[in-house]
Amino acid sequence: MNGNGTGTMRNGRVWTGTALLVLAALAFCPGAGAQPAGLWEPWKSETVSLDQGQSVQVRVTFADLPVRTWRLTVDGGDNRVDCTVLRVRGEALLYARNDESRHTVDVPWGRGEEALVVLTNRSHAGAFVVTLSGPPRDQAPAAYSYWVNRTLEAYAGGRRLDAEDLCRRALDADPADAEAMVLMAGFKRDRGLYDQASDSIDGALALELTGEMREVAQAMRAELLQLRAPMPAPLREGIVQAENDLDQGRGEPALETAEKLLATDLDTSVAAESRLHLIRGRALAVLGRNFEAIDAFTAALQLARTHAEQGVIYLHMGRLYRAMENLQQAQGAYTMALQNGLPAALDMQARDELKAIDRVLGRER
Repeated sequence: MNGNGTGTMRNGRVWTGTALLVLAALAFCPGAGAQPAGLWEPWKSETVSLDQGQSVQVRVTFADLPVRTWRLTVDGGDNRVDCTVLRVRGEALLYARNDESRHTVDVPWGRGEEALVVLTNRSHAGAFVVTLSGPPRDQAPAAYSYWVNRTLEAYAGGRRLDAEDLCRRALDADPADAEAMVLMAGFKRDRGLYDQASDSIDGALALELTGEMREVAQAMRAELLQLRAPMPAPLREGIVQAENDLDQGRGEPALETAEKLLATDLDTSVAAESRLHLIRGRALAVLGRNFEAIDAFTAALQLARTHAEQGVIYLHMGRLYRAMENLQQAQGAYTMALQNGLPAALDMQARDELKAIDRVLGRER
């Protein structure tokens, strides 16, 4: 990464924040990232018999196909049929072809979506095989939400402003939509709002993220780390590796990396030192060394530059105190986290934790 805003190396290439979003979009869009030919697997198939002029309507729900993209195939052999596919939400027409013996449609898909497939037989009676296919069941990538899918469609289509507006709608609908948080971080990064982008990434990585979207988030976090406070490459790479280890629940290597970096004579900024102590605290908590973790969090607080950084540290302290069943200390830490400010999803988590603690303490009084 260099000072002009380029990002982390990936397979020998340097990705900018925008390119990382394109990577996510390509992983979603049927035209570029669809299931490779030959790797579709039938999830459901049935034969529909239609008299002349007769129509049938098939409703497909996300529960039927909990995947990111699925394929509809209608095969009539020598018989021809009209086929229309409509996304129920937003009433978007996805496909409409008349008087053909075979129809193939790839449908972008998301959590909670529904589609209507309408077949109309204009000529003589015939039978039509309707097949819904997706990736192999054990390889199906995690699906995104409706609004995240619309965001990625708009972005891949070159409509960046529309994509950002749709991403805001995703977060309005669900402030804890982790994929939307990653995409919004990319938009903020492109506008130079590095602190806000970092908050979005930190919030997303604290939630459920899988597959390439987690890779995008981790790469963007590394890029933002450099953009916010340029630091020597070994220091930056070590912090990124330690945080990635923590994301996977690996406390021992994260702790080893943080302590090694704190002991070096690299040109460590106050902000970087605070982050290293936070990493130490999180790693120690994973390893069950709770009182050492509290000391590390306290050291991180003393060096934190901003209220946003302090809020995240207090959040981790609250989680640790809650795990230790020290509810009054947890209550105080969560309160401080909220007062300092947290990304939307983490704010919701902290408020939920605080409400649960208040209920328990209220019963104990």
